[in-house]
Amino acid sequence: MSPGLRREIINIVAAGVVIVVVGRLTGLTLELFIAGLAVYLVWHLFNLVKLIKWLDKPTKVLPESVGIWDELYYQLYHLYHRQRKARKKLKTIVHRFQSSTQALPIAAIALNKNNEIEWFNRAAAELFNLQHPRDVGNRINNLIRSPVFSAYILKKRPNDSIDFEFNHRWLTLCITPYGHKQFLLTARDITLQRQLDDMQRDFVANASHELRTPITVIAGFVETLQDQTESTDIKAPLEKIQQQTERMQQILEDLSLLAKLESGDAPPMQERVELAELLQLVHNDALILDRDRHELKLSTQPASIMGNRVELEMAISNLVTNAIRYTPERGLIKIFNTVDEDGVHVGVEDNGIGIMPEHISRLTERFYRVDPGRSREQGGTGLGLAIVKHVLERHNANLYIQSMPGDGSLFRCDFESFQQEQDKTEAA
Repeated sequence: MSPGLRREIINIVAAGVVIVVVGRLTGLTLELFIAGLAVYLVWHLFNLVKLIKWLDKPTKVLPESVGIWDELYYQLYHLYHRQRKARKKLKTIVHRFQSSTQALPIAAIALNKNNEIEWFNRAAAELFNLQHPRDVGNRINNLIRSPVFSAYILKKRPNDSIDFEFNHRWLTLCITPYGHKQFLLTARDITLQRQLDDMQRDFVANASHELRTPITVIAGFVETLQDQTESTDIKAPLEKIQQQTERMQQILEDLSLLAKLESGDAPPMQERVELAELLQLVHNDALILDRDRHELKLSTQPASIMGNRVELEMAISNLVTNAIRYTPERGLIKIFNTVDEDGVHVGVEDNGIGIMPEHISRLTERFYRVDPGRSREQGGTGLGLAIVKHVLERHNANLYIQSMPGDGSLFRCDFESFQQEQDKTEAA
């Protein structure tokens, strides 16, 4: 019990004793008791009015009182003093945070659940032509007019980034939820990166085109020399030249194909592809390529996906070809597809040499090889999985890789089913 409350109780008890004694002497106990309660109530109402006035405009000067009200004023003042210090500290932290975010080169915009702008930094103002405070409180999709942008904002898929063009610049957007139904939208200018990628693709495409003719000429002359010579000393070098020439031709073909896939000029993706039929064709081609060196098993389920049949066949064939190259003879290779609530899955599984975990994340890079010497011996160009990656990206699919040395590998393509694609189209 606090000292103030203790004194208040003692005062009430003492006043009650005085009222009882005087009341017995005068015979007016009830009247004195009522009068005492009235005085006590008026006293508290008086102090309550003073407290309300002080709370309306708090100052360092406290109202003067006695008893429990004096202690209440004292506690309120210290609470007010602590809150002022905490408010100043919080204000300093917020100011530092805003200063640091204003200096960020990446545009940042805070949105509420209704997509209304609550705050934005200097980079966002420059990138999206926003003005403070005019645009604060406005819906961002009303200020940034773009179907791609509006669709992305309405979906609000956490940490799912997209690229879109705005004011002749390419931007990467990412939205992150925080707090209570609030979202942080970040945007980064990737115009220069896109230009560099375009230059790289143009260079690869032009170089492949220019090299194709001389390589073809060399291959033709080598083939002619092989037909005309009978010397074994000359035939052996010519065979090596032919092998390397064919390998160069394959690399040029893969580079041209990869440049085409990266160009963004995608063919129509609205073809319904029956996977059982597609996998049967891939399996038949694999049997011809394999020449009975492995056990090739095919397992299919009725399923359809939306996409480009030629590109899908090429991607799955690349996975099967890799399995044939890197699985020892008499090994088992499974080509399959499955269907579940997450979509349609197409995979190639083998019991071959496997891959170390540290290599898996880089397998889809151009010319990346786990074992460069072995890959060249097997005839690989190092571009197969890069082609698979880009085909899947164009089909909004993902490549899942699972492998351990000595336990074989699993390469699985995860697609949305035909019905899921139809539902998304109808919803749009």
